[in-house]
Parts: sequence; structure tokens; C-alpha cells
Amino acid sequence: MTKRVVTVWHIGAWNRNFGDWALAYQMHRLLNEQAALRDLHLDFYLVDGQLTHFHSRLVDQMCEEADLVILGGGGCLFHRPEDRSRSGWMFNISLEDLDRITPPIVVYSIGYNRFPYDPNEFPPITAVHLSHLQERAALFSARNTGTRTVMVEKFGLRPETIEVVPDPGIHLFDRPVDVPSRRHGAPVIAVNLAGDRPSFRYPAPAEDNQHLFFGVIKSALHRCASDLGAQVMLLPHLVGVDTDFFAQFADGFPRGSIFSAHEELPFLYPPPGRIMYPHVPFFTNLFRQAEVVLGMRGHSGILSFGAGTKFISLGEHRKLGYFAGDVGLPSEYAIQSIEQSDGAADLVFDKIHGCLEDETYAALLGPALDRQHAILRAFNERVLDVAEENERDR
Repeated sequence: MTKRVVTVWHIGAWNRNFGDWALAYQMHRLLNEQAALRDLHLDFYLVDGQLTHFHSRLVDQMCEEADLVILGGGGCLFHRPEDRSRSGWMFNISLEDLDRITPPIVVYSIGYNRFPYDPNEFPPITAVHLSHLQERAALFSARNTGTRTVMVEKFGLRPETIEVVPDPGIHLFDRPVDVPSRRHGAPVIAVNLAGDRPSFRYPAPAEDNQHLFFGVIKSALHRCASDLGAQVMLLPHLVGVDTDFFAQFADGFPRGSIFSAHEELPFLYPPPGRIMYPHVPFFTNLFRQAEVVLGMRGHSGILSFGAGTKFISLGEHRKLGYFAGDVGLPSEYAIQSIEQSDGAADLVFDKIHGCLEDETYAALLGPALDRQHAILRAFNERVLDVAEENERDR
């Protein structure tokens, strides 16, 4: 039977961050898996919201081509003055042109993404814009309860129409990939360190505090390698800012005890600006190959959870805590900040070692993931309802 095709303009952060590409790939796979049961197929047209100025002629094109507009997921709610966004956040479209969008709009699992030490406040237009979008959207959802609370308390949105829907990155469609340097039989500890925006991530002096944080994590992982026989895998999401420090970070580890995915599997990391979509299944499989993941980026936790792998969050970004709280991860496995002390690395080592040995943590992941999958699938059915209703109305 020929499937009916729904053309979807999908607006999100489709540039060089593997986490965002992973959520897009997995959203598309899962939506189409569910759509097939209705004899539907969704054809996705990716629009990079971070780099796109939605001018009037582009909006005309979207209205002509799209049967459905999906905005999100990911940490779309951020403000960068250099973007000169007319909305004050990622969706750079005027209120007038927002009103002209004729296909139904689904706001899909967007997240509040302001960094803890970011001095840039959202401009007043952001609250106006979000409220207007909420009124226009057929479905409107946040990726965690914390974002929903911010939307209500900070931006004045109506709580009754904000659903909480997990990031679709939790539903992995991964494929096995061989890692040449991996030692089978040794526990693998993956680590994701974010090298960008130190002044937004750490208190002043930011560079000194980043150096301290990375240094203590390194010392703890070095002890994991020497005392536990563990192998450390750097798991960068962005080439450059997440990899430039690797040689210095790896210096001094026992031979063969540390490697980076970007060096072992360079074909997974195309140059900036290239499409990363076909590499997602293999990248996400790396999260299954670890016993525990330490991560700073939001999707390092989301993808670990989707892989059924224990996770320890690194840093003060609130999105990490928002996610852990919603899905039920143990609160003790978070390293928000590190004080300068002789015993700092030992405290981190104890936390990693405890996490590796924690059978209770391992047991809770399966049922917790099943609950979140059910929420995600239920929301997808409603997205498909919107698509079918629009098809009938045309």
C-alpha cells in the first residue's frame, strides 16, 4: 500500500553538535515507526534554527511546502545577543510572520538552556514571542519540568497547555560499531567534557576554575585506570571545543588506558557544516559500550539514559538536574563544582567507583526508560493526529 506523505519542516539546532543530530535522527525514526501504522510517512526538511533568519519570503516557502512545522527539541531557549534574533531566542521570526504560518505548529520538547554564569538576560520580547507561539501551536511541550516552571514563572506562559515530553534522544536506534583501542573485559568509563563558554560555565576566574575542574576529573580517572583497570573513553559532541585539550588531558595515563572517539573513529566526526545524520546510530552506540558516562553536555545524560548506562553529571548547568529529576536518576551522582583541596580527586574517584558498583542504579534504569518511552510515544500519537487532521482539512 502506498503511504501518504506528510512534509515536515523541522526547525532545530542542526549544525555541529552530535547531541542535537541524535535527537533529530531518533525523533524521525520513532515518528515514522508509529506513522507507518497509519499508512503515513513523514518527510523531514531540516532547517537550522540557530543560523536561519525567517524572513517573509522564507515563511511563504514554508507555508507552500510544509504540511506540518515541528520546532525542537533541544535547548532552544537560549539568548545570544550576537544572533540579533528578533524573538530573543533561537526562533528568529517576527510576530507578524509567525502569525502568517499556515501549517500546524508543534513545539516539541524544547529546553531552557541559559548557562549558570551567563550575564545575558532574555529581552522583554522573548516572553511576548513565546506566549504568542503558545497560542499559535497545536501542541506545545517542554523537555523537562524545570523548563516548564521557567516558562510559567519567568516568561508568563499558561501552564495548562505546556506538556512535559522527554527529549527523543532517549529512544536509541543505534548500530554496533567497533572501537579498535577498546580493551574488552575492562570497564569503560566515558567522559564528555565541554570546552566552550568557560565564562558561562564557571565562576570567575573562569579559565582557572575550568583548569581546576578538568584537572581533578583527570586525576580521578587516572586512578580509575590504575586502581580499577578501567579504560577511559573521551566522548566529544563537538570537534574542536570538546577535543582540543585531549592530548594534554590524556598525558600521563597508563599506556592503552585512555582514547578519544574522535581519534579512534574519525569518520564519525565530519568537518563543521557537514550533515552528521548518517553517523548518529554509531555514535550513540558508544554510550552502550560504557559502564558509566560522566558528562557536561545535556545530551550526554540523555543518550546515556537511552542506552541504559549509568550517568554522573558534571557542572552546574541546571538542565542536567532537570533531566535527572524527571527520569529518576539518583541525585548523589552529580559533580556540580570542585573545591581546591588535596582530597578533591579522591572524592570524585569514590563517586565514580560507587556508581560502577551500584546495582540499585543499574536496576532502576530499565523501568524508568520504559516510563519515559511511553510518554514520548503517546505525544507522538498526538503529533500524528495533528498531521492527519490537517490532511483532512486541506
